[in-house]
Amino acid sequence: MIPLVAGTGFLDGIHPCAIAILIFFIAFLLTLRKTFKNIFILGLVYIFVIFLTYLAVGVGLLSGIMLFGQHLFFAKLGAWLLILLGAIHLKDYFFPQLPIHLQMPKVSGERVRGLLTKATLPAIVVAAFLVGLCSIPCAGGIYVAVTSLLASKTTYFTGFLYLLLYNLMFVMPLFILLLFAANPLTLAKIAEFRNKNERTEKLVMGLLLAVLGIGILTFLV
Repeated sequence: MIPLVAGTGFLDGIHPCAIAILIFFIAFLLTLRKTFKNIFILGLVYIFVIFLTYLAVGVGLLSGIMLFGQHLFFAKLGAWLLILLGAIHLKDYFFPQLPIHLQMPKVSGERVRGLLTKATLPAIVVAAFLVGLCSIPCAGGIYVAVTSLLASKTTYFTGFLYLLLYNLMFVMPLFILLLFAANPLTLAKIAEFRNKNERTEKLVMGLLLAVLGIGILTFLV
């Protein structure tokens, strides 16, 4: 269970919503000539708030599923949700012009960018909270599936510990990216690489989500 939770948490953490916003935030601070120490502290606040927001959502979901009692049903539902989200990613790769996309709502994205440009602590906290919430429709299918699986396979306390591990791995890509802020050139290359390979990213993510969903249905529920 530990490799599954850690691996899916990291996979969930490389979705485009939160990473794109963090790249924008760091790039903006660099234009303001902020020191790396200031960027690092503000970036840590941003990441920590996302961690708490995502963890709170997971705890609420875990509590609700355990209270409802239909653990196996929700585990299967989460696995099928993974397959559906994988299909949407694959659709974006092969038929990007078709509707239904996994992305942060445009209004929310503009609101978050507006808050981050203020570069104040309260604005960063609010922006990170919004990113945490808006990330759930973007790539939260993995989270729902794993939380449902934990509800069906573990006790509440053990499930909570697994959620801590999941969310630590979820924010790990953001933390790694924050460290790259010490070198603006490296950060720019990462952003350029993501822009050039956005479609390939959707293909890989779609395949991984579909395989993960099928694997859960086949071996774990």
